[in-house]
Amino acid sequence: MKDLKLLYDKIGDAEYRHLLLEPVLIYGVLLGVAAFVAAFLFKERKMQLGALIVIIVSARCVVPYLKARSAADKRAEQIFSDRAEQIAAMRESRKDAQWFYFAVAGLAGVTLLMGAHKGKPGLIVGIVTVAAGAGLSLYSMSMHLKDAQIYHPNLRVAESEPSERKARSPVRDDGARPKVAARSRPR
Repeated sequence: MKDLKLLYDKIGDAEYRHLLLEPVLIYGVLLGVAAFVAAFLFKERKMQLGALIVIIVSARCVVPYLKARSAADKRAEQIFSDRAEQIAAMRESRKDAQWFYFAVAGLAGVTLLMGAHKGKPGLIVGIVTVAAGAGLSLYSMSMHLKDAQIYHPNLRVAESEPSERKARSPVRDDGARPKVAARSRPR
């Protein structure tokens, strides 16, 4: 019971709420797109409707996400004062791109009203919805990675990793491996 009260309290906290909503922007839309494609292939009209509703709701979660993020970033900028400019820039780029989420929700709404199974126009709108939804998921993933690189600087090391591996390579220039002392195992 104590854990449920803690969870309830944390959901009210903007820092936790924005972390809780971010996967919805990525995986909710992606799940909706995958379900819509599967439903279209199997000609399941009710599942198509459900999948489109999942896309709409997931994409519209950008509104509470941005509200929670704006509140959470104020504290994050204080804690990570050396990265405050990067945090503010990412917040602004997310706000500037919210039209993409609304566009995908709108496309899914149009597809819902038209029906992807109703002739060539419905099929075209359905295909555009799938492509835009997949693109939105990829965009959300890339934005999440950029955020993660701000808060977890060790993720930025990946760019220089190959040269570091080469520098630590156990093979010498003449092709021989350096001798390593044998470890004794406890008996």
